[in-house]
Amino acid sequence: MGRFGIGARRGGWPLIAVCEAAGPSTLESLVMSLAVIFCEDRFREDLEVLAEASGYHLLDPQQEMDDATTVVQHLLPQFPNLLAVVSEGAGQRWVRDFDRSQTRYWLVAVGSPCGPGCEPPARQPHRRLLSLNQTSREYLGQLLDDWLDRDLVRVDCFTFGYRDGLPAEADWVVDTRFLDSPYWIPEMRELSGSDPSVRQHTMAQTGAQELLDNFLPMLINLLPLYQTQRRSVLRVAVGCTGGKHRSVAIASELVDRINQSGQALARHLERAPLHLPQALD
Repeated sequence: MGRFGIGARRGGWPLIAVCEAAGPSTLESLVMSLAVIFCEDRFREDLEVLAEASGYHLLDPQQEMDDATTVVQHLLPQFPNLLAVVSEGAGQRWVRDFDRSQTRYWLVAVGSPCGPGCEPPARQPHRRLLSLNQTSREYLGQLLDDWLDRDLVRVDCFTFGYRDGLPAEADWVVDTRFLDSPYWIPEMRELSGSDPSVRQHTMAQTGAQELLDNFLPMLINLLPLYQTQRRSVLRVAVGCTGGKHRSVAIASELVDRINQSGQALARHLERAPLHLPQALD
């Protein structure tokens, strides 16, 4: 089992995530990292399918139980990633127990759950999606993946061009515009930062080494603190003017050095993570 115990990441709904099992009395004593998807009944089946496809074990909304703590204690050894879909007609007992025990949990609302006897969670959701379409499904899948239980934090690096604006889904932003750009070297202009000659040219600059030598230790040293806040994925956006040369070279080097450290797992994304502006969800 990984660091986080029960987690929920992009995609499914009412989800339950548990962190570092502790005493037997309350959900709060389990230091739970819980995620809940509160949805309309019409979305329930699709969300359950999406959650299972994302690697989660679904909590039964009709399950008879004395309290949620007992259920979690029973399932946690077998299933490090639990997810409960809470809708208008089923599963609201989970939310009531979590709110009553003042358990911290992630919350995503899908649609506009309402109707007789529908009792919304006591807190505001982190995200509210008005419906399910191809884009929102992809975004939910991204969320479920972020919340999965992991032994090591995953660092996702991606690149961008400042001329296009800052990326919305970045946790850390690294500016490489202080480096000389290969764009001004004719034979490199049409190449990308993944080309060996461009990467070598970029990394040969003193500033590139200074950047990585100072940035990487700071990032690595903070990873345990992110884990205590139940963060299993960090996104590092590396930018230059066009997002093609310097940023790609530095991002590639950063991914290699993080993986060599053994303190996290890093990957270089081909594109920026999906972002849904809250006002347009």
